[in-house]
Amino acid sequence: MISGRDTLGQRGWLALGTGAGVLAALLLAGCAPTAPVGPHTTGHSATSRPTPGATSIQPPVTVAIPGVNSWLGYHADQSRTGAVSAPAPHSPATLAWRANLGGAVYGQPVVAAGRVIAATETNQVVALNPANGQLAWSASLGSPLTNVGAVAGCGNIDPLGITSTPVVDATTGTVFVVGEVSAGGTVHHQLEGFSVATGKVVLSEPVDPPLPPGESPVNLLQRASLALANGRVYISYGGNYGDCGHYHGWVVGVNESGPPNLVSFEVAPDGEGGAIWQGGGAPAIDASGNLYVGTGNANPDPPQGGPDPIRFAESVVKLSPTLQPLAAYKDQTAGGDEDLGTSNPVLLRGGTVFSVGKTDIGFVLTQSTLAPVAAIHGICGSDPDGGPAYDAATNRIFVPCRGGGIQPVDLANSTVGPLMSGANSSPTLVGSTLWAAQYPDGTLSEYDARTGALIQTIGVGTSVPNFATPSTGLGLLFLGTSSGVVAYR
Repeated sequence: MISGRDTLGQRGWLALGTGAGVLAALLLAGCAPTAPVGPHTTGHSATSRPTPGATSIQPPVTVAIPGVNSWLGYHADQSRTGAVSAPAPHSPATLAWRANLGGAVYGQPVVAAGRVIAATETNQVVALNPANGQLAWSASLGSPLTNVGAVAGCGNIDPLGITSTPVVDATTGTVFVVGEVSAGGTVHHQLEGFSVATGKVVLSEPVDPPLPPGESPVNLLQRASLALANGRVYISYGGNYGDCGHYHGWVVGVNESGPPNLVSFEVAPDGEGGAIWQGGGAPAIDASGNLYVGTGNANPDPPQGGPDPIRFAESVVKLSPTLQPLAAYKDQTAGGDEDLGTSNPVLLRGGTVFSVGKTDIGFVLTQSTLAPVAAIHGICGSDPDGGPAYDAATNRIFVPCRGGGIQPVDLANSTVGPLMSGANSSPTLVGSTLWAAQYPDGTLSEYDARTGALIQTIGVGTSVPNFATPSTGLGLLFLGTSSGVVAYR
């Protein structure tokens, strides 16, 4: 297996400068690679906080750049469309800089207040200067779990630290991350909130779910990206690759300030499994602050052919802001290991939601009750893994296919188009161009979203993690790699 209060997207939080000369200075700034980032803070347990060292704090970039000035969480907005408005590029993309962070970056780099923020599997959080990739500040959550296969019984990420995409509250200027922390022979999941400007810790909470007896946090993987709404940070959990041990899928929510008042939703209360991992995608959030998540199969695998008998498994589930289930739709054909939850739900125009999983069927459901509207067969022909990108202007959605290609889907006619070859990871739509990576190979391709034509392919120069997806901001395109972040102008 494997609108709330804080709408993600352009929030006008940046102080914008003026002048073409300033813009040129940003885009022509040094491209020298940075040195690996070492731990600048002391690791901490659930009861102690780090004291991030402000490593050569630099002023944030305050440059007016047409298009996107912030990227505050997974796929840019609460609907998880992965689409932003931007002018057409004028020339082929070129390398701006690469930052060696000494660890893999599985989540999307986020952009806020003139900084690029990334988090690594070594539990390091860094803010980078977008002009040159140099360090503005860094902090450590503590030691990641290592020797994962032996300790947990399975898993394919080692070391295992911060795997999900962070999320930014632009109103308070806080970036939130969750890492798996190993301390004193135990493992727990830790939520940290940092000031985007300085790296100062403003929130520190253990956020393991209320596990039933006999279950351990070591068997949970916090893979799905973080979400922010209703004054809460929402954190989702599934199992490690290989489904070892006893676990359930979970969503927990904790307050951004004051007492944590943890709320939770448990998949498979009548069994086990039902991971919420979504190929790294985040829960979608509607205008009322309700969440939409996709879940995986029961553990152990149910019989082939479906339906999965376990409650909320192989389903799209709508949750209230306090994580009470409001509606659910189960893929009746999903059995075995045919996760519906390999990608995150995407909220579409007209009050519908799209979800697709390993049965290669795309489901269009009503947002209100999750009643089925359409079932689109033949998507990908291989596992659709990772968050789709949605073009509301043409009512088309682009699904990443693990076996290769990006699958365009015409939602108006419930038809699929020819695969766009050359990438297999979650795409991002920037204006009328679609960007997607090929993992683990390490290439980044640009497509004309209207025709599907391949415009260019760039060698990243290193491998990239599974389901890596680009983000954009301040005139640059960012991608997490097996060793840090690479940026293109």
